[in-house]
Amino acid sequence: MKVLILDPYPNRPYRISKDTSGGYGTANRFGDGWISRAITWLFANEVDWPPLYCVYTAGVLRDQGHDVTYARDWLEGESFDLCLVTSSIVCHETELEAIHEVADRGVPVGVIGPFAMTLPSPYLAGGAFVIQGEPEMFFMEHPLNEDSLGTLKGVLPAAPSTSLDDLPLPAWDIVFSVTPPRFGLLGGKETVLPIAASRGCPYSCMNYCTYPLQQGRKVRTRAPEKIVEEMIHWQDTLGVSYFIFRDPVFAINPKHAHALSDAIGASGRKFRFTVEAHLRNMEPDLAKRLRDAGMDMVKVGIETVNPEALNSAKRISMESDEQGQRIALLETMGIKVTCHYILAMPGESLETWKTTLRYARRLNTLFAQISVFTPYPGTPAYAEFEDRILVDHFETFTQYDLVFRHENLTPGDVRNMLSDSYRDYYLRPSWVFKYLRTLFAGASYKKSYGILGK
Repeated sequence: MKVLILDPYPNRPYRISKDTSGGYGTANRFGDGWISRAITWLFANEVDWPPLYCVYTAGVLRDQGHDVTYARDWLEGESFDLCLVTSSIVCHETELEAIHEVADRGVPVGVIGPFAMTLPSPYLAGGAFVIQGEPEMFFMEHPLNEDSLGTLKGVLPAAPSTSLDDLPLPAWDIVFSVTPPRFGLLGGKETVLPIAASRGCPYSCMNYCTYPLQQGRKVRTRAPEKIVEEMIHWQDTLGVSYFIFRDPVFAINPKHAHALSDAIGASGRKFRFTVEAHLRNMEPDLAKRLRDAGMDMVKVGIETVNPEALNSAKRISMESDEQGQRIALLETMGIKVTCHYILAMPGESLETWKTTLRYARRLNTLFAQISVFTPYPGTPAYAEFEDRILVDHFETFTQYDLVFRHENLTPGDVRNMLSDSYRDYYLRPSWVFKYLRTLFAGASYKKSYGILGK
């Protein structure tokens, strides 16, 4: 059968990702000042990849013998037996338009992804069926064929989770023929591949975080040898040596992370990779072993230093001094650090935010990414703020705009604070010097390994 994985996006002058925020997606509108606009342009042109769940689904369907195509727009002149549309909050209205168009062509259309399983009714009204849970697991349990195609109607319950080690490789080679993923914030659009070592997150910040909605709270890991086999496969077939681990919390199982670093070392291959982790899991010995295995950058969530806001959001963090010491240690090891901060958390004010910004400037990590607190449908936070939502379209839930009535701040206040924060962080001599030093060091590394010029 011919299957189209349709991954539509609205035409916007900023990067839109459906893979971030637990598959709900984000739109990087970093503010309205010239520094914010420059960063917005940089992300739009140098960072891009599709949601990992859709590439895994393509891999499962191809493994079953189907002819699978990935596209971001309908392919005129082509015919398909089934179309699967990726869902998100940040492209929601655009996805509904695409579903209507596909249904009008008489092609069976289904929707996959976390947002559709949270809010299936608009997609059902458009003529699509909705798969609950992880779509790749669904097709592993219910192989697609001519007989089963007619049963794909309404809301289809989630299938039991297959072992992550039993899943076929995600079909990145299919995506490469359309739009190779890239990540180039340190010069050049380097080809990169997202990869997963684990799924699931048990942390209490599920109050506002969407990752557990599809992946669950139980942590499931892949065998380290399987992960390295995949990295070697893409290095040999697609020439990719840079990977971004999309685990909600990398190294949440330190023993597993140690084993992965050992497996990479035993492979004799040279890789670079970025992870998103909780600082408390980056113990010095583990961080050193991961660095030796190729860990290039760690992304960590600081959110805010306002204890009342942290408590309100049910976020558990390390003490500020301890966080600073751990970040300094990582940077001493040569590991780049990106810190994530959240503006306009419940109870936040302009003065409390200034305290967080001063803390961020003092840390002076290579990158600081500042977003806006967003209560997402399906999370406990949304139930708390649902009657205070200010917007009418889900595509407004960018994670960089205030979408609810805040007790202290207006949407205009927040956009101004966002713009000012990016300006005040990145227009400092100490940060500029750090960035240039890292940029030149990265260029030297790439030259020594023959990466430049490809």
